[in-house]
Amino acid sequence: MRKTAFWLITLLVSFATVAAQPLPRPDVTVLVNRDGVNIRVLPAIGAEVIGFAQAGNTFPGTGRSPDGEWVRIDFNGQEGWIGIPVVNLFGDANALPVADPRSIPYGGFESPRSGTTDITSPVTARLPTSGIRLRAGPSTAYPVLANIPRYTVMPLLGRTASNGWFQVNYNGTLGWIANRFIEIQNGTILDLPIDGIVAYAPPASGETQENYVGTLRLLLERIELAQPSLDSIRGTWTTVALGQRAACQNFPARPSDINIANPLLAAFYPILDPLQRDFNTAMANVRLAIDLWIEACGFPQPPSGVVGQATVQGALNAIQTADFQFADLRRRLNELLPPLLEVGEGECLFTFQNQFDVLKVIGQVQLVTDTLTSRKTVAGYCIDATAGQALRLELLVYRGNLVPLVSLSPLDNPTNFIGVGRGITGQDLLTVGPILIPATGRYLIVVSDSVTDRTDYLDADYALLVTDIAGLTIPGPGLGKDPLTGLPIINPVPTPVPGLFPTATPSGVVACPSLLFSCQQLFTCQEARACLQAGNFSLDNTSGDPNGIPNNGIPCESPPLSCQ
Repeated sequence: MRKTAFWLITLLVSFATVAAQPLPRPDVTVLVNRDGVNIRVLPAIGAEVIGFAQAGNTFPGTGRSPDGEWVRIDFNGQEGWIGIPVVNLFGDANALPVADPRSIPYGGFESPRSGTTDITSPVTARLPTSGIRLRAGPSTAYPVLANIPRYTVMPLLGRTASNGWFQVNYNGTLGWIANRFIEIQNGTILDLPIDGIVAYAPPASGETQENYVGTLRLLLERIELAQPSLDSIRGTWTTVALGQRAACQNFPARPSDINIANPLLAAFYPILDPLQRDFNTAMANVRLAIDLWIEACGFPQPPSGVVGQATVQGALNAIQTADFQFADLRRRLNELLPPLLEVGEGECLFTFQNQFDVLKVIGQVQLVTDTLTSRKTVAGYCIDATAGQALRLELLVYRGNLVPLVSLSPLDNPTNFIGVGRGITGQDLLTVGPILIPATGRYLIVVSDSVTDRTDYLDADYALLVTDIAGLTIPGPGLGKDPLTGLPIINPVPTPVPGLFPTATPSGVVACPSLLFSCQQLFTCQEARACLQAGNFSLDNTSGDPNGIPNNGIPCESPPLSCQ
């Protein structure tokens, strides 16, 4: 019996999957009410802008965010999001499905269009030139489920209405890829169902800290979204309990359960599992109260005359329980969520391992000074960089006992270090670079003390300078010390004097490695001439000069270089 039941269930699921209909499209029109409105790839301030809309533009509404602050539209065949304050909605906005590409699969958890499947199709496609990311929905805002290698052939199972994205089965994972990256091999794409087929189970997202915090926020937003339904049905049943009539129309929206992805649930099981269970129980109580009223309204007589006392009491009990559960869930979620830090101009929010801090945004070729002590052993900065830049990080300790450790990494992936440098005891200047920037975006600079077994108290002042040295023969400006005050300065960009020193050697371009180096720290006379030209005039003096002529334009005339 168990074996029969198993294959029967599998067969029914497969049939339902293949026979899936397009997602419902509520008749909701979005009217833009001002000019220059941003259309974003996901429902969040600061998200990538994919286009603009002007006052009077209209779009079909296809979904709404869990917090009710954003509406999803069909924008030239792709998903886009607009903030509610800048639009007017025509139609029943509550009929729009709740969606968020960051946490809710395309089609919703009840009918996910991505996840696991074993369905195949005679329509196939091939990746002809390069690999591609498989996503949980037809937009770059959805999470990446897999990376498909070049030349892979896959069955196509669905498409968007504009044919901009196709649903594929890649080794048992149902997901979406963009049309422009594939070539059709067999079959006709018009035979594919719009919005694709339904997966056996929703996709699993990664168990990252960002997803964990995002899930907590989503739970809280979903409670706020369900609160109007609870308030509405409470008023209805209170009216009936007082012996009055209540209208049988415009029933409140029935809130749905939440289904947290298994890897995320497993990683934070002691916290998320009780929250998920209590959340779904609370939503079930709200639905029970609504369903009891819908059932009562099915009788031909006025509801107030036919609803029994037991039904009224049962509905009120469910509402009271849901009230308590909502309040308890809010309290628990707010205790788990990090504080909402205010980020002002010139600041950025840094998040890592449930720790949050507001950091200063610095610019390139900007002299930054700071202090590290035994109470403050690390400092962080945000900096914007462009793909292809070759950044040089210079850190000058101009007072104290700091032996610095400096790193550069993407702000959204802080453990992916693309540049690291460690200072040497007794040397004031640390130079890291050139660091080739792989992608345009915001990066994180961390400065800390590299001495792990320090016996004295850390107390030091330092200066930090970031410079793009791509294409520079003499990579300046650079950090230096004012000879009078000892404070850090930025050395001016030197003006080359033709013929003063060779511009190249057989190994390539000659450049000054550091303006703080002495003759004993330089390796060649070409480097010495480059440093003199860049402004290190201490290399040209009478000390050890066999001719005794100071400032004659010849650096390091004494050993070990003996330049002439």
